[in-house]
Amino acid sequence: MRKEISCSRLLDFCDFIIASGTEIWYSTGNNYHFNIMDSFGIRTIRENVMSSTINQISARQIVETLKSICDHDINFIDTDGRIIASTDPERISTYHEGGIEACRTGEIVIIEKDDPGRNLRHGINMPIKFHSRTVAVIGITGKPDEVRKYIDLAQRITLLLLREQELEERNYDKRTQTGNLVRALIDGETISTTFLREVLSINNLEDKGENWRTVVIELQTKHGRPLSALEAAVNALIGNLGGSLSTYIFPNEYVILFRDPVFSSKEKLFSDLAAEYPEAIKIGVGPRRRLLKQDLSCAAARLALRSLEPGQNYTIYDKMHLELLLASVNKNAQSAYLSRCLTGLSEEDKELLRLYFSFDGSLKETSEARFMHKNTLQYRLNHIRELCGLDPRRFREAAALYAALLLERFAV
Repeated sequence: MRKEISCSRLLDFCDFIIASGTEIWYSTGNNYHFNIMDSFGIRTIRENVMSSTINQISARQIVETLKSICDHDINFIDTDGRIIASTDPERISTYHEGGIEACRTGEIVIIEKDDPGRNLRHGINMPIKFHSRTVAVIGITGKPDEVRKYIDLAQRITLLLLREQELEERNYDKRTQTGNLVRALIDGETISTTFLREVLSINNLEDKGENWRTVVIELQTKHGRPLSALEAAVNALIGNLGGSLSTYIFPNEYVILFRDPVFSSKEKLFSDLAAEYPEAIKIGVGPRRRLLKQDLSCAAARLALRSLEPGQNYTIYDKMHLELLLASVNKNAQSAYLSRCLTGLSEEDKELLRLYFSFDGSLKETSEARFMHKNTLQYRLNHIRELCGLDPRRFREAAALYAALLLERFAV
């Protein structure tokens, strides 16, 4: 398969390429050509493009910084000769012959006088070399004798800002590759050994054949808590875990993978977070599995979340019992069983049953919790029996109702 990809889209494309065996053809204004036959090659090209591509935000920052120092119009010219940022808005997106020449030769190009026909203005155009390659040209508009004194300072400031961008991109690249790995693991995709080892290495981890766990954290944004506050709390927890892989999955889910031996010492972090945000965060912990089997752990963690009872927001798959059996019931059987057991019951009836079962069928504790007389509770339970044909005070019929209430969560 052959793909043609423009430079402007290559970085985004590389972010989502993991599988090997795809032939990719890529060209830029500098006439670079690549055949990439595996995921390692894709990531290598991504790093090369990142180091030679300057985004418009950084370009604007550079021209504005230089303008504040020398009070002359500044143009930031890419390697194709296009002005991508300028303190003169009219020149943005136009082509600059002096910039093209400076990029081609790697030498400073001085324009002594204006040439409107060629869109040239007097000034100095200096190539910016980063990692031994020309990555852009800075043009300072003005009489050459006046602006020449700013050349060295402009180069130093530009290189400083480029290094800052490079550090930010490296951090972004780490997050992106980690996110790609986590998604591939929980989706059960085939992952190359090279890619796995590389991403584990940048996170100071290695796969020693031990068990890992997947934790799924759902943000419940409808409960009024600012999303930014919830994200900050989750990110703080991830930072305190150490030795984990994590990613955010739109629109409201964090997935964290970490070694099982760490869980016993770090579990309190999860339970504390759940206790701090009882209505805004739900946490499900999957069972221990090998790293390449985290799709099973993640599916179990999500199943555990679905099994949460009202008022609960933290659960561990290992502690599930009847829920494991009910989760395997097919949709047709679910529908038939729920229709047989719960037809006619209102949400208020079902909520009363859940409370009654949570107190192990104690009339005294249930009536006290609902602030009602025991005779009133007996009347409500009789009414439920008349509606559905099952008496919650008889063991077998209560078990059928309890199973139906649990099953209803999995039918959503």
